[in-house]
Parts: sequence; C-alpha cells; structure tokens
Amino acid sequence: MPTYEYECSECGGRFERRQAISNAPVSNCPDCGGKVRRLISGGAGLLVKGGGRARGANGCSFEASGTTCCGRNGPCGKPCGGAG
Repeated sequence: MPTYEYECSECGGRFERRQAISNAPVSNCPDCGGKVRRLISGGAGLLVKGGGRARGANGCSFEASGTTCCGRNGPCGKPCGGAG
C-alpha cells in the first residue's frame, strides 16, 4: 500500500496516509479541517539485485552512473572492483 503526503491550504500542516490506490484522496486536514492537496513525492527506492554496480559497455560504471568504483573522474575501462 502506498503512502501519500498531504498539505493543508489553511494551516500549512503536512501529514501522511497509507492508502490503497483505489481509496479516495483525503479531503480535509485532521488538525484544522481545512482543504488539503496531495503532494507529489519521490516514490520508491530502487533495489539492485546481484553485484549492485551499474556498468557501461566497457565494464566501467561511469557511463551508467556517472561515478566509477575506482574513484576516477572519467571512464576507467576496468570492471567494477578493479584497482584504479
């Protein structure tokens, strides 16, 4: 069940509710009774199975993630976990 974040237009309070997708959105603030709007949130995290490192075509993680496992500022051409 997803968690939705709401903000009250009257008092500015924020709160979260775990709701099924099929449930109607909350319409009133639990503190002041004012109208609320549902906020857009970051969503769920990403789970990586296996080695946990993204790799480009040449085996370096730079192309896929913007960082390398060996600490270089550009592609190193080595498989992740290789010495810099």
